[in-house]
Amino acid sequence: MALTTNTQGVSSGVVNHSTGHLVNDAGGAVVATLSLGFVPRVFRIHNVTDRISYEWYNGMTNPGAVKTVAAGTRTLETTEGPTIGTVTAGTDTTVSVPASIILASKTFVWEAVA
Repeated sequence: MALTTNTQGVSSGVVNHSTGHLVNDAGGAVVATLSLGFVPRVFRIHNVTDRISYEWYNGMTNPGAVKTVAAGTRTLETTEGPTIGTVTAGTDTTVSVPASIILASKTFVWEAVA
């Protein structure tokens, strides 16, 4: 099988990198919008309470992610996952994490890389 598509993004200068954590002690799931200050090419969020991870890479569907659960099962999500902002909408430096991921009484860590 031949490689038919190869899309790369190259950062000139210092690579932007941001990390953080979220704790949802609310009574229900919530949406989290993160303002990064740069356009991410990689975004990962980990539910450390239940050991569930979502990883989005530049070129994937938006929203979408590779989901890994505690047992190690990995699935490609094409409708569930973080939404990376777009230039068209004027939100290109933000990431919105849906309520289906930010569940109640859970702790999360995240990482964004440009």
